[in-house]
Formats: sequence, structure tokens, C-alpha cells
Amino acid sequence: DPPVNAFPTFTTTDLSGNTVTNEIFAGKDLTVVNIWGTYCGPCIDEMDELAAWSAAMPENVQLVGLVSDLYSLEDTETLEMAQLICESTGANNYLHLVTSADFNGLMSTVVGVPTTYFVDATGAVVGQPIVGANVPGCMAFVEDYLNAQ
Repeated sequence: DPPVNAFPTFTTTDLSGNTVTNEIFAGKDLTVVNIWGTYCGPCIDEMDELAAWSAAMPENVQLVGLVSDLYSLEDTETLEMAQLICESTGANNYLHLVTSADFNGLMSTVVGVPTTYFVDATGAVVGQPIVGANVPGCMAFVEDYLNAQ
């Protein structure tokens, strides 16, 4: 059985069209899921910082972006905007996912972007999501979480 506080089971694609499922969580002790939007200034403003953090993360941690306003690769306008943002901020050094219908339940609880979730290897959400652009807060959570393991 999935954990009570499980991140949704999903199948989606990344910005290059590769299939991605929630199996990506299994390979790492912790996955930082940053939900962002192409229309969101604060989201974009923190992406260079997120990219730098992603590059410096320990082997057992990964960062994944979830593009809140991209529901399909057929939305080429939003897709191209997302790709451009990732390229210009350096955030193309980590995976960004299309918000497929599998995320509808989760997205209905997201009050604003960016919102960052922390997911363990079993697919369980740990701690509280961090709402708003707060990379130092996210980094502190990850450090505390790993130290407690």
C-alpha cells in the first residue's frame, strides 16, 4: 500500500518528451519537487539558485521541477517558454515535468507557486511543503532531514 501521505502515482513526460513515473523517487533518499509556472516571476527568479543547488546536491538527493501551467507537450507555446526559462536560468540541469492529469489532486491543494514538496524514496511526502520562493529554507529542510536519518 502507498503511504498515507503519498505523492501521487504518476506517468508524465519531461520537457524533452521522455516518459517519467514516480519510480524516480526510489533512486534517492530525498527528492525536492519544485512546482513552478512559466508566468510566475518569483519562480523564475529563484531558478538560477535552484540550478546551482541541484548541481551541488549530495548523490542521494535530487531536484525535480513540475511546470504547473504545462499540461501537455502539445501546448507548444508553454512548452517552449518553459524550455527557454530553464535554458536561460541554468535550470535545465535538472528534470522538469509536465503536469499530467495524474497531478490534479495534488495541484488542487497548491495555493500558489512556487511550492516545494519533499518526497522520500518510498514516495511519501515528508515535512511540510514550503510555499513561496525560499531556496535557503528548502536547503535547511534537506540538511535537517538528512542529518536526522
